[in-house]
Amino acid sequence: MSRPLRAFLINISVRFYNNTLNQKFWSEDNKFDPDIREKLLSITDDFIHNLDLEGVEIADITLTGSNSNYNYNEYSDLDVHVLIDFKDINEDEDLVKKALNGPRFVWNLRHNVNLRGHDVEMYMQDKDEPHVASGLYSLKDNKWITEPSYDPPSIDIKDVFKKAHAIETDVEILKEKILEARGEEARELHEKAKRLKEKISKMRKRGLAREGEFSVENLAFKVLRNTEVIGDLIDIISSSYDKIYTENFKTFFEYYQGDPIMNPLMRSGKNINRVGLAKKHLNTVPKQHNHACPHVKNLINGGAHQIKLVGAPLHNTLTIYKVDYAPGATKTLGNSGVEVEMFEDEEGNHCGMLKKRDM
Repeated sequence: MSRPLRAFLINISVRFYNNTLNQKFWSEDNKFDPDIREKLLSITDDFIHNLDLEGVEIADITLTGSNSNYNYNEYSDLDVHVLIDFKDINEDEDLVKKALNGPRFVWNLRHNVNLRGHDVEMYMQDKDEPHVASGLYSLKDNKWITEPSYDPPSIDIKDVFKKAHAIETDVEILKEKILEARGEEARELHEKAKRLKEKISKMRKRGLAREGEFSVENLAFKVLRNTEVIGDLIDIISSSYDKIYTENFKTFFEYYQGDPIMNPLMRSGKNINRVGLAKKHLNTVPKQHNHACPHVKNLINGGAHQIKLVGAPLHNTLTIYKVDYAPGATKTLGNSGVEVEMFEDEEGNHCGMLKKRDM
């Protein structure tokens, strides 16, 4: 068992259900802290301004998730939802959702806001979208919409961690194997990692449909997310894709210096170990371009033909070049000569295909 998961297991402060609401934010009579409320509303104003939503009526600003219920832990975010009528922007509500989701994701990535040890995560939601939650609080109106009731579930904790540990072991094996993999081996590992991610997603959906948020499968998912196992898996998917197309390039001189026909120094009996690159050989060494993003650098220097990035690796690259995520669009990354085609996959993951521009 890895150190992060073991630490999670032995940390007695981590619980799936608590006797009170999170007292960092709530009083004993379930009143929300006014200072935190003002800060969240101020953050929301900045978020709305960044999304250029001025003039769009805000129906509500709500707090939901674990920190508005009894199932919080030290990893729980403050989930703030901004409710608007998507039709105020466009009749195609799915298009509006996708258009807002990209900038929302980038905003959360660029702003690491933490209040009393808990990260703030911003969301956009259509005001008519059903939102089933046993705890839902209106920050805008400063009152409960749905006040949670204390009703501790029956949880098989051993089964939760057994399921989480099995998946964590699979991820650790993939992480070790991908270090030296290239070509077809990297392609096989890439497909295995994708299947494992789909397995986790299906596992969680089955648990939620069968028993709700306290199902063994959903709680195992939370353990994997909180111990960064899922983040590691997403990185494996991205890095394995890079390695499919990565080749071990050699210069002309490096390739032939060990060939007795092509390297006259070997025929002369001289010690080839003393041979370095003379000036006449320097033109055989391709120019190495140094870019802040390793993926762009890999493309420019010929290490790959195209690179697919998913989730955080993609948004880290976009942030470097100050490009906003926009599914369906293709944008150039600065003056690097590399462009990124942005899209969402079947699971709604943010994806981008990097490749050199056709000149």
